[in-house]
Amino acid sequence: MSNFAAVMTTRFSEKLKVVSFMAILAVFYLHATFPEEVLATMTVPVMVRQCIADVFGHCAVPMFYAISGFLFFRGITQLPQVFGKIRKRIRTLLIPFVIAVLFFTLLFLVKEPARFAGQSFWQILYACCYDDHGTLMPMAYHLWFLRDLVIIVAFSPLLYLLRRYLSYGCLVLLVLLYWWSPYTLFLYGMIWFMTGSLVLDRLERLPRWCVWCLLGVFLFLVWFRLNVGYAWKYLNILEIASGITGLWCLYDSVVPKDFELKNVPWLNLACQFTFFLYLYHEPLLHLLMKAIPAALGHQAWSYTLSFLVSPLLFLPIGLAVGYGLRRLMPRLYGVITGGR
Repeated sequence: MSNFAAVMTTRFSEKLKVVSFMAILAVFYLHATFPEEVLATMTVPVMVRQCIADVFGHCAVPMFYAISGFLFFRGITQLPQVFGKIRKRIRTLLIPFVIAVLFFTLLFLVKEPARFAGQSFWQILYACCYDDHGTLMPMAYHLWFLRDLVIIVAFSPLLYLLRRYLSYGCLVLLVLLYWWSPYTLFLYGMIWFMTGSLVLDRLERLPRWCVWCLLGVFLFLVWFRLNVGYAWKYLNILEIASGITGLWCLYDSVVPKDFELKNVPWLNLACQFTFFLYLYHEPLLHLLMKAIPAALGHQAWSYTLSFLVSPLLFLPIGLAVGYGLRRLMPRLYGVITGGR
């Protein structure tokens, strides 16, 4: 069944929410980084980070793109409907992106005013929204995902036509463009955006043995990348495809058929704030990462502990801030999160 007309069941809807929450937790671990001196001199913290962030963290953003692509093209049967979805994404993606950019620009202006010295307004705007000094990341680096998602949505009429007339062939085309193009960031997102739109509601048909095989391929490729190395641009598609497919299907293997999200209050609450947590987890997460070694001593074990617990410590703090903001200023919260 094409998801042009996919029917959203309660279980599938809850699966989207739970997987999105687990993916944002993986993003926290991916963004929980160490100072350069730790990376250079301490083996244990780096190895622990590799086992978590470098294994599952790289699947988080492609999973978000896949879910976004599925939701965007769901219910669309004609090209004019695409423009209706674009108008809706102005409220749910573009406005939250602009507000977050303004927030972090003001934060950097207060924290690091020298960073803006000698720059014109347009240079600052370009660095804040798109590319900060050749890094291909906005000044608030974690917003690159949302930046690229906005760009992908802008191309969605073309993507709709490719999807409609080429079907899975559009994935082949996008992968080839990704391999051959010198600039690949939003092309990389497009691959997973379109993959999600084409297959996300069909993967539950995979037999269990196939799911475990995919996870095995994923873990082997991760091991190969970390220990032997490969040209990331060429083999990462296979690594991430096997990873997000296996992890997506693993949900159906480990979550009982009678599971209801409302029966797990803390998870039900957390799933309501995924987008807010993504937008504003910096810089508090980094402050927590620094606070634990500062309090316990700059040792390998304290950095390891900091990496393991900082994302978990941030989670209730971020949820409390989001919940309080939504309760006290619901209109403001609705604007900064696009009504989510």
